[in-house]
Amino acid sequence: MLRIGVKSPKLSAMVRGTFARAFPRLMTALVVAALATLASIHLFFQAGEPPTPTVALMDLQAGRTGSGPAELAESATPAPDPIIIELTLDRSASVLHYLEDAGLDPAEAQNWAKHFQDVANTGIMKEGHALVLYKDPETGDLRDLRYDLNTNIAIREHGLGAGVIRTSRDLIQYDVRRVSVAFQINRSFRTAAQVNNLPEPVVYTLENAFSDHDQLDELPSGAVVKLIYQEKVARDGSYQLVTGVEAAQIESDNRILSAFAFRDEHGQPRLFDANGRELGQLRTLRFPLKFSYISSGFTFHRYHPILHEYRPHVGVDLVAKYGTPVQAVADGRVEYAGWCGELGRCVRLDHSHGMVSIYGHLSEITPGLEHGEQVSLGEVIGRVGTSGLSTGPHLHFALEREGHYINPLTASLGVNHQVSPRMRTLFDQFKDNYLAMLSKLPNLGGHFHVGAETSTGAQAAADQAAPHLAAKVGAPRHSRHHWRAWRTALTH
Repeated sequence: MLRIGVKSPKLSAMVRGTFARAFPRLMTALVVAALATLASIHLFFQAGEPPTPTVALMDLQAGRTGSGPAELAESATPAPDPIIIELTLDRSASVLHYLEDAGLDPAEAQNWAKHFQDVANTGIMKEGHALVLYKDPETGDLRDLRYDLNTNIAIREHGLGAGVIRTSRDLIQYDVRRVSVAFQINRSFRTAAQVNNLPEPVVYTLENAFSDHDQLDELPSGAVVKLIYQEKVARDGSYQLVTGVEAAQIESDNRILSAFAFRDEHGQPRLFDANGRELGQLRTLRFPLKFSYISSGFTFHRYHPILHEYRPHVGVDLVAKYGTPVQAVADGRVEYAGWCGELGRCVRLDHSHGMVSIYGHLSEITPGLEHGEQVSLGEVIGRVGTSGLSTGPHLHFALEREGHYINPLTASLGVNHQVSPRMRTLFDQFKDNYLAMLSKLPNLGGHFHVGAETSTGAQAAADQAAPHLAAKVGAPRHSRHHWRAWRTALTH
């Protein structure tokens, strides 16, 4: 081991001088270390307190950062609510015309109109349709537009600024509900229906359904009417539409008249009585088209203008312009559609009870009309022509009953439908369900709304029945003003 010893007095004096000079620095270091230790202990006990953050702010103009207090960003001011103007158009006119009336300058109106036409496939807004405009309350600018193309589709336009417009074709959403009504007749059916706010389409349907039995206005005082019908209510409150009668019952003088909606074997919705016989007047057309005159009648001895011989003419010739639409005179099934020899292009429709209607010399047959196809009363099946043995544009119209020709000018086209045997069990089930619902209604009267429909057994019955009534636009829940009354407001 190497040891170094200092024995020289001179060297010892040098060491003592060096220590004396270093002592102040040593003491300073000890004090600093003590303070650092105390600071660490303080921070340890204060660790639970959140530190105060120092936010570095960007000096955007100088492009540098510096420390300073945090500044709160100004919150965005929401746009003021628009002025909503609801209108019922009192005339048909172009979209451009209405937009210019609303105060848009020509270029802006043209832009909105173009987007509208691209989506709506029309540049016309029609009389009686609903139009809603959303205008900026400060500038008067048009923000949004809604036009009801019909009761199912609305055209919406939304301005995004800088001439950019978003346009869409939206379905109008509805809730379907069942309404049950019961009332007594005091003076007449019509008066009682008005007192109980029965919609006109429902009144008309009942009057037509029971026309073969009694005139409803001749029912005696005290007769009880119970019925169930459907209505659709738009979720935005714009429309309330009656969609159909499901069931009805009228009790008078120990007699009960009943009506039940049901789809027959062809899927057609009809009203039937308790025995499954169709109610209402015979649903037929007297003639299948609008014609000028009858050039040849029904006869078994007619001189043929082309064959130059006498032969039967087992139909009537109805003269009309080339291309005139030809309609089915009643519901039926296509027995044949094609070339029929001397009759040229023709259509044969099979109706109930052995009745067949025939339409000859057509210029064209409606595309898609094929054997077995179901057609409805009034459906266009072809157009007037001069095909086959014909001297000019006309329709040869004929009727067969059980394979024998009958005179279309004097014969009646069959009778009303009946529920087919294979559908009878299902019809009886739905009838019993309706009778159970009707029996729960009080005789004293009242209106009963059964909320939005769901996939219950009752709704399944309603879906099958597809209520026997075409949809009709009802009065909107919110009043709409006519265009002229609002024109001043639109331009300000």
